[in-house]
Amino acid sequence: MAKRTDIPFFQDPSRLFLPWISMLMIFIASLTLAGGLTAYRSLSYWNKNVSGSITVQIPVVDEQGKSRSEDVQSDIEKALTILRTNPGVLGARVLENNQMRRLMTPWLGEHADIETLPLPQVIDVTIDTQSPPNIQELNTELIQQVPFAILDSHRVWLDSLIIMADGLMKLTVFILLLLMITTAFTVSYSARTSLTMHKQVISLVHMMGANDGYIAWQYAIRILKLTLIGGFLGLILSIPVIFGVAYFFKTIAGDFNCCIDSILLATLIGTPFVFALLAFLSTLKTVLTSLKRMI
Repeated sequence: MAKRTDIPFFQDPSRLFLPWISMLMIFIASLTLAGGLTAYRSLSYWNKNVSGSITVQIPVVDEQGKSRSEDVQSDIEKALTILRTNPGVLGARVLENNQMRRLMTPWLGEHADIETLPLPQVIDVTIDTQSPPNIQELNTELIQQVPFAILDSHRVWLDSLIIMADGLMKLTVFILLLLMITTAFTVSYSARTSLTMHKQVISLVHMMGANDGYIAWQYAIRILKLTLIGGFLGLILSIPVIFGVAYFFKTIAGDFNCCIDSILLATLIGTPFVFALLAFLSTLKTVLTSLKRMI
């Protein structure tokens, strides 16, 4: 049974308007948060794994496309000797055919015959993250003794991803702030409209001894409830969309860390409460300020 109020809120059109607006705000906020947090988590995962490894590629053909099969094994042994004797390298190993097949499957498909392709021999190098080697010096030494060797530290594309992710996080914060400001203005406008509609009733309640805080509290509690109802509807609607997008990215990029974990789930559940609290405080301030002007 609903608690009785002294103001006839059932006549307000905002009883339907506010839940719909809250539902839309939380729906957009949930998708924005899920996208921003997933991008940040995936970047951290990639950065952690990439920062501790580099690769060295030994081509099996030269610039003219001629086979280097007679020199490849010798180049691999020279490269392994250089890498394993470097104090900043913890280990180096040549990837086997089944490992190369797993790496190339997303691009070539499961049934591709990689043995017939001129794929380079890849050496996976694990480096000491606490005392990493000088990549420039290591690359120079490799080129001097193994001219065809190509060292890839993955930093170029990772740095580009960091810049992109940083921009994405800033965009996420901007969108959330915009949604919160819009929510605050919406509930404030709704409260002022309701005060004007119920001006005579509020004057009567004042004459009966009610103070401004009592009236403001009734408005704030009402808008808090409406915002929570709409907020949780928006959250429920956003969950299937988030799962769908997560499944899509998981399908096309297995390394994309897009699963919904406890941290993301707790953040999403907390979003309607944050917006409802904002609406509650905005309503209190708006009603108290407006009532002082009405006196």
